[in-house]
Amino acid sequence: MNFLYTFPAKIDHQPAGAALGRAGREPFHQTHALAENPALPFPLVMPNAFSPAECAAIVGLGEARVKRAASVDERSDLASRDFRVSEIAWIEPDADAHWLYHRLGVLFLQINASYGFDLLGFAEGLQYASYGPGQFFGWHADIGPGSTSLRKLSLTIQLSEADDYAGGALQFHGGSDMPAARALGAATFFPSYLAHQVAPVTRGLRRSLVAWGYGPAFR
Repeated sequence: MNFLYTFPAKIDHQPAGAALGRAGREPFHQTHALAENPALPFPLVMPNAFSPAECAAIVGLGEARVKRAASVDERSDLASRDFRVSEIAWIEPDADAHWLYHRLGVLFLQINASYGFDLLGFAEGLQYASYGPGQFFGWHADIGPGSTSLRKLSLTIQLSEADDYAGGALQFHGGSDMPAARALGAATFFPSYLAHQVAPVTRGLRRSLVAWGYGPAFR
């Protein structure tokens, strides 16, 4: 890639003030070999990632946990009930959920072949979410302050049949509709910095599973 101007390798601090440390290198019109990645601005959908029986088993895990009104820890910008209305339960890596963590680990590695992020694993439990009529999650990104700055790759698993509810679409800012993401068992992966929302449900119940792949902060 051709650069009009390249940044210095360091800043030299001198009595007269800070100066650019160039070590004799010319800053203008330099060429550097960089690999482009067309996947980075987009979600990727993996159809039939889970069978109907497996989706039912995931719902069973979620329903067996204590459900509560959704909130967003450490995210004051996302904490308002005017911004997010749903019920969630956390599926921790207990013995009955080990199979699910293993399956998700495989899926993350497979899809990350396209994104190429430096991922280490799950740093928080899997979030089972349900949205009934009038419930929603407004526009947001999964990256935030504190530990959420280490989220790099997000995942939503569809756990309801497409015709079990109306509304409730998973939407990405500037993106088009994704009918494939609404199919039972579909896995939708996306970089955690992409703005997205769950539109209000108008009928029925939308169930999903959410997970985040963690790694060193983007740099």
